[in-house]
Amino acid sequence: MPSGWKKDRIYLLLKQKILRGELAPKTRLPNELDFCRELQVAKVTLRSALARLESEGLVERFRGKGTFVCGESADRLIQIIVRQNFGIQFPHHYIIPGITAAANEFGYAVDICFAEYLLDLGTAKAADYLKRKNICGTLLLESDFLGHEPEIEIFHRLGLPVLLVHARMNDHISTGFSSLVPDARRSWRDGLKHLSESGYENVRLLMDPEDFRSWSLSEYPALFRKLNLNTEGTLCYTARLDPESIRAAVKMMLRENPDTQAVYCYSDFYAMQVMKVLASMNLRVPDDIAVMGYCGYPGDVMHDPPLSTVDLGYMNIGRMAVELLPQSPEGKAVRNLSPYQVIGRKSTENPAQLRILSSGR
Repeated sequence: MPSGWKKDRIYLLLKQKILRGELAPKTRLPNELDFCRELQVAKVTLRSALARLESEGLVERFRGKGTFVCGESADRLIQIIVRQNFGIQFPHHYIIPGITAAANEFGYAVDICFAEYLLDLGTAKAADYLKRKNICGTLLLESDFLGHEPEIEIFHRLGLPVLLVHARMNDHISTGFSSLVPDARRSWRDGLKHLSESGYENVRLLMDPEDFRSWSLSEYPALFRKLNLNTEGTLCYTARLDPESIRAAVKMMLRENPDTQAVYCYSDFYAMQVMKVLASMNLRVPDDIAVMGYCGYPGDVMHDPPLSTVDLGYMNIGRMAVELLPQSPEGKAVRNLSPYQVIGRKSTENPAQLRILSSGR
């Protein structure tokens, strides 16, 4: 997300005016002194903004003549590439609305294409197909690249900006494309820290069998000790995102660890199922067992009780992707971190702490 510095605000202001047609093609911008007065900024601020606009093909500067809005509008179509995953747990469902909202604001059109379609065409035909569409860049909503995937070659052939959206930490290295990634390791730890600070000591993890949120099983005991959590017994249980699999894992967890105070779930969708299992066992959330999710599903607040979570900010990720795409040229792979927020709601309120607070101790 652009910083609050004046040069960034001026850059965005002028860019919006150009994309919305408020500054028409071939318009000559005011001379530097007058423009600085109009915008109430210093020369260095204006020059920095104009340099960025020029690098994006929005303005042209001619020595002795001035700065002009480009005579022909640059291509304004952003290509979104996504896999055919239709389950509500997949992040692209919540990221794409952020992309489309920001694209509309900045004067871009968007087109969504399934990766499977491009791959069926083959590398050469897929690259030709995208060239004919006159796109200005691609937002690729995929992750876990090994470096030899055919879509990598397709987009390198285009030579246009590509940004990997909601990618893994090292995807920019394996692909050569810039990325926008959540700090999964740190954000997951901070969710666990929230439970510790809420007064819970006996916490268990319910994870996807193939993903431990960038931590290894062997690292968890040390992390638990650092956060003053108990390390006795099994700390981590696994289940597929399936009601019966989660039910079996939760029942095993509570049978082996009857002192469990809180369950930290791989995702909000796991947490929803855990809450259903606990209700079927006549266990109340959070009075008997607290539940915490991870990801920030928009429906979290509609649960009873509302679900605590680590909100990765999917809508904001979409907006950041549109803003970063012009700054992600071919051949320059940069990793950008997306912000997150730990949100404590009713599902992790500690009744014991509330009693202490109410008694004034």
